[in-house]
Amino acid sequence: MNESPKEGAGDAPEYDAWEAEVKSSRGLPLVWLIPLVALGIGIWLAYKTLSEEGPTITLLFKEAPGLEAGKSKIKFKDVEIGTVESVVLNEDLTGVVVTAKMEKHVATHLGENTAFWVVKPELGLAGVSGLDTLMAGNYIAVEFGGGKVVRSFVGLEHPPRIKADTPGRTFFLAADSAGPLKYGTPIYFRDIQVGQVVDVGLAEDNQSVQVEIFIDAPYHRMVHNSTRFWQVSGIDLSLSAQGVNLKVGSIMSLLQGGITFETPTLNDPKVQSSEPNTHFRLHKDFASIAEGTYTLRQPYLLFFDDSVRGLSVGAPVELKGIRVGTVTELKLALDFGAHKIRIPVVIEIDPERLIPYGAEEVIQRVKEEYKAAMESGRRPFMEKLVERGLRARLKTGNLLTGQLYVDLDFYPESPLKSLDYSGQYPELPTLPSVADELQRNVTEIVANLKKLPLDKIGQELLGTVQGSNRLMNSPELKEAIVSLNAAMKDLRHLAQTADREMVTLSTEAEKSLSATARVLEQLEPGSAMAVDISNALEELAASARSIRALTDYLERHPEALLHGKGGSGGKP
Repeated sequence: MNESPKEGAGDAPEYDAWEAEVKSSRGLPLVWLIPLVALGIGIWLAYKTLSEEGPTITLLFKEAPGLEAGKSKIKFKDVEIGTVESVVLNEDLTGVVVTAKMEKHVATHLGENTAFWVVKPELGLAGVSGLDTLMAGNYIAVEFGGGKVVRSFVGLEHPPRIKADTPGRTFFLAADSAGPLKYGTPIYFRDIQVGQVVDVGLAEDNQSVQVEIFIDAPYHRMVHNSTRFWQVSGIDLSLSAQGVNLKVGSIMSLLQGGITFETPTLNDPKVQSSEPNTHFRLHKDFASIAEGTYTLRQPYLLFFDDSVRGLSVGAPVELKGIRVGTVTELKLALDFGAHKIRIPVVIEIDPERLIPYGAEEVIQRVKEEYKAAMESGRRPFMEKLVERGLRARLKTGNLLTGQLYVDLDFYPESPLKSLDYSGQYPELPTLPSVADELQRNVTEIVANLKKLPLDKIGQELLGTVQGSNRLMNSPELKEAIVSLNAAMKDLRHLAQTADREMVTLSTEAEKSLSATARVLEQLEPGSAMAVDISNALEELAASARSIRALTDYLERHPEALLHGKGGSGGKP
């Protein structure tokens, strides 16, 4: 606005109204700089805060013991990497949803295989864990895993036994039943714990149990494809036909059980370790390993009329004292045709046990020879053995336990029989057990004894004894004995006298013979008189020998004077 004075009336200048000159501003006033700067600082702080903030994740747990919003931490290797922001139940009340804020630097590690679990105090057979939570409270532990980066996870009920960075290898075992196996069951190698069971569950076919194990490094190199695994327990008590077996393991195995293994090719440098996730068979015990090595088994049917008390499924079948099979089935069957009860026993024989080492060519030749018969279902080799007298019979394996087993042996004297193919399985002929046969013989003897008139025999025997007693105690017998004693003395005296007389007579006879001989020497040989005299002398010599023999006999048997020669039991 411009104003200037006007000339005219008086000296006083007149001023016209000045017009203000309005000009447009070319920028913001400086006063606006302050809020603008404040806005910029706010935006920068917000950007910085948001850029430094970690991701928010949600965790679904079945339970969330001890977790508190704003207090509970998420830790990895005991380093805090997150904080729990909220703990709420899910919509169907089946779980707990935990929302947590994670540190930014771990955002890229939150793969879909990342595991979360609640750490709390635990006391078990495997040890004590989580004692630090008694003071600091429960927290969530994390084990980062690979995969696509996600923000929602399902929490674990238990911490993973095997961490991702633990050196070692995972293997799988197939077992008939789980038994005492469970999560964390130790695995031993020569009584040293080298791993543990990670998981136990049914196999895909639902026919067996699959056990996932982890062997720590460097022990995983001891697992080869020939490795055999079996279960161990603290106390292994078995009662079988072989007797009572008692094995006591270590204290840890006594408390938890466990698995152990052995590798036959351990010292063979040419054999490589098994690849991860290799599958093995888990045997129930060490003894069953040998059973598992025979894959070819042939069933046979046995019929026993004996009692099978003491025979059980799993009892051995032995041939010449060596196990060749196993009893697999026992039952009771009524024979409607014969109207009697029979006991069919099914056994499985392992033919591979009978094959000697290095006999593959012979076996192949036999197979070719009997190929047609074998294809028709016959078993020619067993037929030959049965024809030679192979029979089955029950025997007692242990007198203490009374356990029975099936014994196969050859009895050539038994009636000729053949392998019977009329049943479900080929039937092997059987014999009664030794005990049963002995019992039958004793029964027959007792039955025959019962047929004897024992009462009559006893009465007669009693009468005989009584009569003998009366006779022995009778005065007449005593007098007879006294008289007999006196007679014997007389006989002895007579014998001694006769002996002396006979000696004298014999001497005299010899003298006479000598004299006669001298006379004969003076006779003419061949004359009639000489011949007569010679005959007489021979008869006289024979008489002398007879007298000498009689004398000797009377010396040995003086009673012959009463009873004669050979009488009253005497011998000539």
